[in-house]
Amino acid sequence: MPTRRKERVIGEYETRKIGNSLVLTVPQKVGVPEKSKYLLVAKSDGVLEYKPVESNPWLNGEFDDIDFDAEIAQLNDIDTGVAVGKESVIW
Repeated sequence: MPTRRKERVIGEYETRKIGNSLVLTVPQKVGVPEKSKYLLVAKSDGVLEYKPVESNPWLNGEFDDIDFDAEIAQLNDIDTGVAVGKESVIW
């Protein structure tokens, strides 16, 4: 059974002009961290939808503290050998 997304009304806000852009305020009580990235989708019915941009853990530092060599050693059966066959193609 599909779950419904809980929506809550935060308030009503007006756009304001800053430079050549219009800005909508995001109040602190919503809990959005500073410098968060969002994708803006303008729907055909006039609705503006902001969706959080997925962060790449390989680039954002989330995996910086993981010792991948230790993880591979712990698995003990991972194949890290040399390529044999067609996967070793020189272009």
